[in-house]
Amino acid sequence: MPNSPADVFDRLSTPLTPEGTRRLFGTVCVLGGALAGLVAARVLADHADRVVIIEPDGPDAGSHGETRPGVPQGYQVHVLLPGGRAQLERFFPGIVDEAVAEGAALHPPHAVASYLDDVEQITTPNTRFVASSRPFLESHVRRRTLALPNVALVTGRVTGLRYTRDAVDAVRYTTGAGEVVEAADFVVDATGRSSRLSDWLERDGWPRPEMERLQVDVRYLSARFRRSKDWTGPQNGISRYTPPFDSKGLAVAAVSAIENQQWTVMLAYFGSPAGDFLTRCRELAPIYAEAVGGEPLGEVVPYRHPDSRWRHFEALDRFPARLAVVGDAVASFNPVYGQGMSSATLHASCLSEYLRSGPDLDAPARLFLDLQNVVVDAAWRTSTAGDAARLGIAPPPATDQERRQAWAMRQVRAAAGRDVTVGTAFRAVSYMTAHPASLFAPELVSRAAKVNDVSEEELRREFGV
Repeated sequence: MPNSPADVFDRLSTPLTPEGTRRLFGTVCVLGGALAGLVAARVLADHADRVVIIEPDGPDAGSHGETRPGVPQGYQVHVLLPGGRAQLERFFPGIVDEAVAEGAALHPPHAVASYLDDVEQITTPNTRFVASSRPFLESHVRRRTLALPNVALVTGRVTGLRYTRDAVDAVRYTTGAGEVVEAADFVVDATGRSSRLSDWLERDGWPRPEMERLQVDVRYLSARFRRSKDWTGPQNGISRYTPPFDSKGLAVAAVSAIENQQWTVMLAYFGSPAGDFLTRCRELAPIYAEAVGGEPLGEVVPYRHPDSRWRHFEALDRFPARLAVVGDAVASFNPVYGQGMSSATLHASCLSEYLRSGPDLDAPARLFLDLQNVVVDAAWRTSTAGDAARLGIAPPPATDQERRQAWAMRQVRAAAGRDVTVGTAFRAVSYMTAHPASLFAPELVSRAAKVNDVSEEELRREFGV
């Protein structure tokens, strides 16, 4: 079986229904009932007699479109990337059609407008988004997950784990009636960015994972507006700005048609937002002015993302058996790249491959951690490289290979907005359907260099082609 990171990523991102599932457990517990926990529970349902999701917000939270306390970023703009869509459809066949039938928006290439420093970029055939509010999509996934006969959600707040020798054997959580100890044959932590698993492990005598951080201090402002039925322009817009271009600090603007005939609009700044929200939107591409021209549906809602985080569980020399971690509990990225939901679904794909591999359940889930590391590294590279470059903190290339790759990436980025082939490959990585290594294919770099009018001599000198 191919094991290069690119090959592993291709295998994990397959849309094919998993085969070879078999029962491995009596009861399993999933800690957290947001998207990452729900998709993990769906995977576990193929392998367990009983799946218990433990969620403090309760089973009905968010079911009427409100933002759940456990998902503070839930009001901000959310778009399901093609990579996430493929995995949701893989584990919940027909779910996208169901969501669209109930109001979610399906944005094909011609309905999406992309801008870089206010210059419109080319359209690529792989630009296909599913757009809705976060509560809307999550409620559909929750409904499908809880419809499974062996899955249940209980309301409680997890306080720790219990072990037999070197394996997790129970979850401790509290309810209004007191503490409960739920025996479990396997546990998945999906409690999000604020996960306390590291604290629990350290308290119980296990090593604490190193947390890698990139300080970004990005501030988001989002608002919703009534959408006119007369608008015939694009239904989705994304505008990115380089630091020299926008003196007001705007990094990204996004607008999307969503359910209930609404627009959702977001402005993202590194540091403090500058200027009035409506005034700034009217200065952008026409789709933004159209959106904010509708009836406001509530206030402008802020959200701050101080840093991107990666907890390196995969690097621990000791880790309990019968335990896995998914979603933001492992890695939390700058939301401006839209990778969070898609990453969570790919973590579920990692879990599925691990459980179908005939694992030794009394040993740490190293295969799962290794598979997940490929997914996290791909998303981390995409988001943090862009943030580090913008913030002026990207380290210089340390090796000849890094220098070659840095040169190649500059060529690919510069050509992606002007050439369909290069743009499609570049967006495949952004959309989490391809590994970043695919951007260093000699034929792609050569094409990008040609688009950029780079001489063959420079191409050979800088990239070796």
